[in-house]
Amino acid sequence: MANLNKIMLIGNLTRDPELRYTPAGLGIATFGIAVNTPVGKDEQGNRKTETLFVDVVAFGRQAETIAEYLKKGSLIYLEGRLRYRTWEDANGLKRSKHEIVLNNFQFLSLKAKDETAEDISMPAPDEDEDIPF
Repeated sequence: MANLNKIMLIGNLTRDPELRYTPAGLGIATFGIAVNTPVGKDEQGNRKTETLFVDVVAFGRQAETIAEYLKKGSLIYLEGRLRYRTWEDANGLKRSKHEIVLNNFQFLSLKAKDETAEDISMPAPDEDEDIPF
């Protein structure tokens, strides 16, 4: 029987990406995303959502691009695979977590929420002008 390990998510970054490099020069970016899922309504009729927090790791040029263009709050679509990682912390305790290893992504917002786009206004047409159609 075949196996499949593929994750597709859309979410907002929960922190700025952290970029570091291996001794061989390979870029590694780590960041987290929050994914909101509607789960119905409460007693007052307000929508309820469930938020899932996921850690993501990207490698190579993808890592560098993400670190350069995305910030906390940026919206991203990502595809990857789920990985279970274990390690021993500084106190000697065994730790573990699931994370997504990024395969593909798309920016869904290029500006952070605190940045504003320039207002471009077009002059209003004169009322006396004839419309050419």
